[in-house]
Amino acid sequence: MNSSRGAWLFLVALMVAKAAIKKRADCVAEITPTSVSQGDTLYKHDAAIYATDKDLSTASKTGTKNGAGWLKLQFDRTYFLHKIKIYYRFYTNWYDSTNLCAENLDSFKSCVDDHNNVDVSAYQGEVKQKSSGTLQLTYGLEQSDQIYTLLCMAEGDTVKLSKSTGVIMVYEVVVISTDRRKEVAEITPTSVVLKQTEANHIAARAIDKDLSTAAVTFNEHEAVWLKLKFEKTYLMHKIIIYYKFYNYWYFGSKSWCDQSVDNFKTCLNIDSNVDVSVYQGDVKQKSCGTLQLTYGLEQSDQIYTLLCMAEGDTVKFSKSTGTIVLFDVVVIGRCKCALTT
Repeated sequence: MNSSRGAWLFLVALMVAKAAIKKRADCVAEITPTSVSQGDTLYKHDAAIYATDKDLSTASKTGTKNGAGWLKLQFDRTYFLHKIKIYYRFYTNWYDSTNLCAENLDSFKSCVDDHNNVDVSAYQGEVKQKSSGTLQLTYGLEQSDQIYTLLCMAEGDTVKLSKSTGVIMVYEVVVISTDRRKEVAEITPTSVVLKQTEANHIAARAIDKDLSTAAVTFNEHEAVWLKLKFEKTYLMHKIIIYYKFYNYWYFGSKSWCDQSVDNFKTCLNIDSNVDVSVYQGDVKQKSCGTLQLTYGLEQSDQIYTLLCMAEGDTVKFSKSTGTIVLFDVVVIGRCKCALTT
């Protein structure tokens, strides 16, 4: 499809969408807040409730007073908050000629800049548990929608969006609670072993359910590997590998990989091309595939899933030389004995 035809179809789709109220279907494992509140509501049609009404033609909007602006989603109990999706609108010059932010391209960009840099965090009561990241909006001039996903992986009863200056404006917020601590059919290894440990990046960090840590092994002359060993033989259905994404705010980090986009790409190339295989003891049963990392510059998370369907008691990550970096690994499987019943 050429670009002009694609643009025409895009225009038609948007006009049809505008002709009716756009309703977003419930997400799988979405949890519903019992209350939604915000600090300084700018206008009555910008109320906090519009952040969770499943209507993308409305939005919540709050300013900042005394260096604080916030939007809170509070839940009836503590949940494991897996990820947070935030919907924002894209620019269309016909969207609303009476709205300053939509009447022309420059005004739209100015508003986006004002709505940027929102901290999104999990709280337990009033105590911050973890920052899930910063909402960094793009202009989205060539996008059909803007959905930002922040991987959270923390327990809490509240999600809070906050900033010290400017405006917080969101069209919809969705919180997903898929209990990552024990996925359906997840099997837990009895031991994790690295051939060679880099600094304090020990093997156990590949399964600690903490995406701020990683297991790392490196050797520029010899083969490197990481093994997950299980207590018995399982049918290894699939292997899920979590890797970190690039964030512009990583600039200045002590990590060389996070100091620039070029450094990040270099590290990804070095970390790529990892064979992921199932073993029975020391005998290789099947290669599930090669972990090939992507740059993910516009992604909010990177999760790679390899379908395996092989029996064994060990999952091994290996490469001939270089580096293996694993932020978290999940193995989905079932006991071999269950296959014969």
